[in-house]
Amino acid sequence: MNKVIDQFSKRANTYSGSANWIADSTLIQAHIDACGKKPSLHVLELCCGTGMVGRNFQAAGFSVCGVDLTRQMAEEANRYFPCICTSAASVPFLDNSFDVVVLRQAYFLLDDGQQVLAEAQRVLKPNGVFVFSQTVPYSPEDRPWLEHIHRTKQFQLREFYTEETLKQELEKSYFKVDKVSHLSVRENINRWMAAAPELSPEKQAEVVGLVANAPADYQRLHDVAMVDGEVFENWNWVIFSSRKK
Repeated sequence: MNKVIDQFSKRANTYSGSANWIADSTLIQAHIDACGKKPSLHVLELCCGTGMVGRNFQAAGFSVCGVDLTRQMAEEANRYFPCICTSAASVPFLDNSFDVVVLRQAYFLLDDGQQVLAEAQRVLKPNGVFVFSQTVPYSPEDRPWLEHIHRTKQFQLREFYTEETLKQELEKSYFKVDKVSHLSVRENINRWMAAAPELSPEKQAEVVGLVANAPADYQRLHDVAMVDGEVFENWNWVIFSSRKK
């Protein structure tokens, strides 16, 4: 986990603009819609980074708190809502404290994902909603090349999940999935790499090349295109709305 902290400490200054998904308004609104709750209720964002999701929940009228393991990220989020630098595996909140808990695009980095889910369940109110999201392959055939790309880019990747295995993780002990939604978000791969200072220029170029020169089926599924010398593709998001077992 220290390597994860080091990586995101280096990325803190550029993180908010490092990928389209981080601030994509349609994707963030999908997370707000997924909670199915009226504003003014209490939201906890786990692994919140610079707090883009939490900021938008707050703008919509919710009361937001956040936690992130990286001090620089937590300090940035704390400019917008209360954020504590701590592990999501042990959060300093009472049982049944929040109406909504959100975890976006972080599960694959966690040392003990089930412990984080246990904490999410613990602090969630009995009628609360856990909004859990991640990028996943479009199909089983899509998985091998997509996993190759992401493992080349992200050395800290603990596990590469599909929609099915994420649902299994959720429902193993702590949650029952109520609703699943999907959304494709367009990403600029050159921009994604330019905001990854932990990678050498050679490694950044390798990742861009893996997308640009991907197999034909991958390019079709992700609608890969070259525009003004930069590589673009679609990422498949799955958003789970779930409740405590």
